[in-house]
Amino acid sequence: MVEKEISQYSLDREELAAIEKQLTIEVGLHYIAIIEFVPASESITAVELFTFEKLEHNWYQIFQEVRLQSILFDVNYASKQIFINGFQQSIIPEKFYKAEETNNFLQILYGWKNSDLNYDSIYIQNQQVYIASQLPTDLQQMFHVSFSDIPVYNSLRKQIETALKLGSELQNYWHIQFYPGCFSLVSVQQQQLHLAESYCYTCVEDIIFRLVSILNTYNIQTLPLKVQVSGIIHESDEMYTAIKKLIPDVQWQPSFRSEQVLIEKNYYPEHYLQPFFNVVL
Repeated sequence: MVEKEISQYSLDREELAAIEKQLTIEVGLHYIAIIEFVPASESITAVELFTFEKLEHNWYQIFQEVRLQSILFDVNYASKQIFINGFQQSIIPEKFYKAEETNNFLQILYGWKNSDLNYDSIYIQNQQVYIASQLPTDLQQMFHVSFSDIPVYNSLRKQIETALKLGSELQNYWHIQFYPGCFSLVSVQQQQLHLAESYCYTCVEDIIFRLVSILNTYNIQTLPLKVQVSGIIHESDEMYTAIKKLIPDVQWQPSFRSEQVLIEKNYYPEHYLQPFFNVVL
């Protein structure tokens, strides 16, 4: 069952015609976020967040339920784009990337499932790398059939860009974004991309286990570590308190300028919706 968790709109969003706006749909393992964006002013005028718990998804049914509850989904926007987030994925340098071999590698790494290869690319310091993902076959087929003219990107590429920018002057920097049922972490060490990965969780122990594992595996304690977080997490949450105990230098990601986010977001702290805004701002 799909639930509409958040629906926030700017008061004057209807003053601009849809043809002057862009729609972004972000698809995660347990959520779909829909963001209305005005390219001319680089501002967000609406956001909707839908969540679902079932692990064996029927993606056609999920999208149909979202369509019925959303006031943005079927509007005739000037352009649309799709981002995928949190699926089984790996980052591969261009010189090692071959579609068939990558698909076999992901199937061996994550298990043989009904899945298809999806890839996105990003330039990091003048070198191209691929973000290769395993998507459920029915989701990939739906993209091809129902959204055939809409480009599909990976949200991790935007987080990598954000982390490289925010951590450009730091020796050791983490950028963490929390979503329903998962979080993604990008590590930058001395201006170099060190790690970019997404992890599922069901409790605070899952999160701390992953963070401790990364700290120990890469011996990150040898450098001063600064961490910035955003997303569906409150300062009073148990998991935020646990992270602060593990890594003292934790801060919220810097907020966007007020003129960039025009929605009525009074119900949520500034950082709460930022991961969804990061893909468009």
